[in-house]
Amino acid sequence: MTATDHTTRSHDDYEPLASADELMDGAGAPKPPRHSFGEWCRHRWTDPGKRRVTIGWGVFLASVVIYFVVAGIPWSTNSVLLYVMAGLVISSLGTGVKWRRLLIDWVPLVAVLFLYGLLRGYASHVLWGPFYRPQVWFDTHIAGFGVDPTVQLQRWLYQPFEHWAGLPFWDYLVWACYMSHFFASFIIAGVLWKTNHDKFRRYVPLFVGLTFIGYVTYVLYPAMPPWMASQFGHMPHTTRIIDQVWKHLHSHLGQSLFAGGDSFDNNVAAMPSLHCAYPMLIAAFFWKGSSRRKKVLLAAYPIFMAFTLVYTGEHFLIDILVGWFYVALTMYFGNKLLDRWDVRRQRKEALALGDTPEIALAGVNGNGNGNGVDRGHEPATPSPST
Repeated sequence: MTATDHTTRSHDDYEPLASADELMDGAGAPKPPRHSFGEWCRHRWTDPGKRRVTIGWGVFLASVVIYFVVAGIPWSTNSVLLYVMAGLVISSLGTGVKWRRLLIDWVPLVAVLFLYGLLRGYASHVLWGPFYRPQVWFDTHIAGFGVDPTVQLQRWLYQPFEHWAGLPFWDYLVWACYMSHFFASFIIAGVLWKTNHDKFRRYVPLFVGLTFIGYVTYVLYPAMPPWMASQFGHMPHTTRIIDQVWKHLHSHLGQSLFAGGDSFDNNVAAMPSLHCAYPMLIAAFFWKGSSRRKKVLLAAYPIFMAFTLVYTGEHFLIDILVGWFYVALTMYFGNKLLDRWDVRRQRKEALALGDTPEIALAGVNGNGNGNGVDRGHEPATPSPST
């Protein structure tokens, strides 16, 4: 290139240099190079581990679609747990599946929840009751100021199903919130197992403990939900809105299961509302250390679930309050028991490493955070003179 050529090139012929902000991310580290979708797919396919994961997720999605076409939404506990465990296996194909840990952590949980489903179904053969007067009185005279909240909300918001008009959009929103009960807790457990095993080992016992406290209450205090109490004339007319949404979605299988077609179903297991207790457990478990945005979402979930259950006639407000009270008991006493168990486990680990019982106990008490034994501050060996 001659000097003349160099001088005749315009300023637009030169590409501007990228700024430092464009080359670095927020943490000051270099940004990874951008790839097209084709390059991303090619990279995943040439890597053997990522290729196995990609094929696994493809088979997973295909099985979900086939299940949905044949049997509807896989909302039963057994189906959800099976899909969660399958997702954990698929996500680990690239680095190796920890089969021993997977079986030790999940098989007991599946067995416990299957047993709970059986017992919950048997609890429908009530020893006495079912009860309705205390719930109707509390909701009408304490919470509703003379009108049951379910009755009032349905007068304001519910529009009877018409084939030509359909249902308002908020009925679909509350239906989605209601159905999240069958997925959310197990998906959270799966994510914790994959990303934070220590939290998984604490979350699952709390979840199971809360579940069995609810089962004991079902046996001792079988209770009618609002839609059933209104059917028997114990309160003004209400509609079971979730059932109506199933009809509008033309999902006969989901409707029959929801309406009592499942042999493990129990329509008089309304006190407490585990439907609203589980979202509150999720909020309480993740509240500490969460950002402000996450806390807003954590608080919104149980509140919207409470509105859903009251509006759709699935639970009285007193059922929800008792469920939240059970969550408080579970978090307080459950965490105390789990802390004791962690201390014992850390002491055994310290003794296995060769520490004396005194040093092991001092390390556990000195650390006190459940994250292992602090071996960096062991007392020095006393001198002969001492």
